Order: sequence, then C-alpha cells, then structure tokens
Amino acid sequence: TVKTTLDRGLQSTAERVVRQASLRGLQAAVVAMRPDGEVVAMVGGRDYKKSPFNRATQAMRQPGSTFKLFVYLAALRAGMSPDTIVDDSPVEIAGWKPKNDDGRYLGDITLRRAFQRSSNVVAARLTQEVGVRNVIRAARDLGITTPIANEATIGLGTSEVSLLELTAAFAGVSEGRYPVQPHGLRNVADKSWYQALTDGQRTMPRRIHDDMLTLLAASVRGTGRAAALSVDAYGKTGTSQSGRDAWFIGFAGDLVVGVWV
Repeated sequence: TVKTTLDRGLQSTAERVVRQASLRGLQAAVVAMRPDGEVVAMVGGRDYKKSPFNRATQAMRQPGSTFKLFVYLAALRAGMSPDTIVDDSPVEIAGWKPKNDDGRYLGDITLRRAFQRSSNVVAARLTQEVGVRNVIRAARDLGITTPIANEATIGLGTSEVSLLELTAAFAGVSEGRYPVQPHGLRNVADKSWYQALTDGQRTMPRRIHDDMLTLLAASVRGTGRAAALSVDAYGKTGTSQSGRDAWFIGFAGDLVVGVWV
C-alpha cells in the first residue's frame, strides 16, 4: 500500500476551476501544497487526453514579478525593512532601462509600497544595490534549482522556473523554514527518505519572516487584490514579457497555491 498526499476534494476543485475558467484556448496549471511541501492538488493542463505534458512540473517559464520575492528577501537580509525608502523613478543599468508596467513613477516610496505596486524600477535598483549574487543566493536558499542568469534583469523574472519549484519557494516563506521539498508520498517505509526532506532546512529569522509576510500581504491589497480573501492572505502576481505568462503564487491558512496561465 502506498499512500499519497493528494486531497481528493481539493484536486476536484482545482480541476473544476481550470475546466470552468474563461481561458479562450489558453493553457493553465495549478499546484496546491501544505507549507511543509505535501502536494494536495495538481493540474498540469486543461485536457490530459489532448496534451499529457505536465505544465506544473515540466514547463519552464519566465516568472515575471513573482521572482521579486527573492529580490526583496535579499534586500531584507541586507538590513532593509518594509518602511525603508526606495527610489521609484526611471533608471538605466548598463544600457538597460526597465519600465514600470503602468508607466507611473512615484519617486521616494517605502519598500512596502514598491512591492505592493510591483515597481520594476525599484526591483532593478534593489538588485543592483544588494548584488545579483545575493538575489540568486536567496532564490537558491528557497529551493530554486533552475539556471539563473548572472545579470540585473533577473530581478524582473527573466530566468525560467517551474510552477512546482516556485510554489515550494513561497511555501518556505509561509512556513518560515526553507527549502521546502514538494512531495506526493506519505507513510514511506524508508524513513530516511522522509528525513532527507527536512535535512539542511534553515529557519528564517523572525524579523525577516515578519517583514516578508508584511510585503506579501501588501501585494494582495495591490496588484494581487483579485486574490484577497476574508482571511489573512499573502501572495504575488507576475507577468512575463509580452504577457506570455501570467502567475499568482500565494498562501492562506495551511494552503499554498501556485497558478500559471
């Protein structure tokens, strides 16, 4: 007997949501897991018979602004806080001129406000200030294993990731322990395999954990307001270049969910 972590009710809900969504021919994928990485629901595409490719685990896509999670984690590690004042004005970095999606620039604003409105120029400035290597280190610490370019543009999510890994990274923030290893089996006879899931995990310092939650809560009141719930919710939106990929990764209670369209 092999027991999985799948929750039939949540799986049915995820399948129904994808099936009923007004996608107009577009593809979608969903992953839901507990903060410890137990995968409770997964949808890899709209129709398995037409396309068995699992977009939750196999597809590598640009995460867009969801990658700012790692930029801001690196900034908090460098001593900043949600109240730190940052510069939301146009910037040029080695010939690269990032632009805010809404075309608006607010000048001096708090880190919280910058994350809430998903400012691209602030993310670029922060990546330059704290260093690309430290942003990459933050992503690696939270479990991202895919290649990440050693350049400032990564702050806007130009390096590809999988939905499963990105959702697990957010689970690490939810749990305050990282990296979280997503898994789908339970009651495995070989207990050393289970031990390997938590070996090497680190606890996020309380101040940084609280500040990350503050930023993610602000985002749900900003670009992610369509995901606001009647309970405390946290998350981040993301859109890749030319709107090819749209993401929301977030958590509430004991559920962490990643959605890609």
